[in-house]
Amino acid sequence: MPNSSWNGIRTALAVVAATFIPSQASAAEVPEAWAWKHRVIVVFAPHPEDTELIAQRRAFARIQEGFEERHLVLVEVVSGTANTVIGPDLNVSGSGVRDYARKTDEQFEVMLFGKDTGLKLRSTKPVSANAIFALIDKMPMRRDEMHR
Repeated sequence: MPNSSWNGIRTALAVVAATFIPSQASAAEVPEAWAWKHRVIVVFAPHPEDTELIAQRRAFARIQEGFEERHLVLVEVVSGTANTVIGPDLNVSGSGVRDYARKTDEQFEVMLFGKDTGLKLRSTKPVSANAIFALIDKMPMRRDEMHR
C-alpha cells in the first residue's frame, strides 16, 4: 500500500479512538490550575448533608485567615460537582479532580496537595485546620516562604 494510504488509515483510526476512548485531559489539566501557585485541600463528599462534610466545614470555618498566608485553596467535590470554597477559584471540574486524585468511590475523604501537585495527606475522617497548617509549615517550600 502506498504511504499516503497508511497516513489516511492512521488518521481515521485516531479519529475513531478519540471518539470512543474517554479523554484524560480533564485530569491532566487539574494540577495546572494550581501548580507552583497554591496548595490545595480537596474535600470529597457524597452529598451536602454528609455529617463528616459538615464537621470538616466547621473545622475550616474557624481558621480561614491561615489559608491565605499558606497559599491554600479549599475545593469541595460534593455530589460530583467541584466548588472553590476558600481562595481563588481554580475552575476545575469535579470529574477532573476525582480522576487526578484517583478517587474511585463517593465516600468522604480529605486530600492535601502541595504546590508541586503531589499528594501530602489523605484522610477518610475530618482533619483539623491546625493539623493541616502544622503539616504545611514543616514542608521545605513553606519554610522558605516563611523566611522570605
